[in-house]
Amino acid sequence: MDLSKLSRTLRDLFARIGQPSGFPDEWQLAADLHVDESGWLEGDRVVQIRSHSSWFYPELSTASGDPGAIVWHASATPHGSAGNMARRRAVPRSPADRAASWHISVEGNGDIVQMIPAECGAWHAIGKISGLGPANRTSASIEIIGFERGPFPEAQVVGCARVARALVRSYGIPRSLANVSHASIDPDRRTDPGKLWLRDHAPHVMEYAFT
Repeated sequence: MDLSKLSRTLRDLFARIGQPSGFPDEWQLAADLHVDESGWLEGDRVVQIRSHSSWFYPELSTASGDPGAIVWHASATPHGSAGNMARRRAVPRSPADRAASWHISVEGNGDIVQMIPAECGAWHAIGKISGLGPANRTSASIEIIGFERGPFPEAQVVGCARVARALVRSYGIPRSLANVSHASIDPDRRTDPGKLWLRDHAPHVMEYAFT
């Protein structure tokens, strides 16, 4: 008997017990993710491709050292690009590289790629979050792989909901700060993640995260 496989199966089964009703089957069968003590996601469909330290701040500037908000982005890259973008940041940053990094990507098929621990700062947004401070130093960032116009496959929306729930539960992020759009903190330059995401998908993601 493969005890490690049995352990994973039982863990996933227990994670599914008590999932909220009222969601489609794909949502109700999604196993919860865990955030470890260093800020790394663990669980089904999560891959860690760790960025080199030259791509991020070593810590956040919140009082607790934990993220106080979640900022949502659309990557403006095609589905399937998360891994390549992460691997590019796994090596030291050169002067020619654009200073852009983020914590977590969610692919169109629901796969989750984490590059930076949630308790470190990333270079994902210019601007401040009201009541917290500079977004780069106070929040966790999620790139929804794809374009503002969509489409956002159901598996991707579920993946975003799983990540949001894990961060909310681990860090006590309030609802008012769990759905911060990139556009809201940099309105002169950015419009992502876009009206389609904010109108049709974000409400369901937040409902799941806070259930």
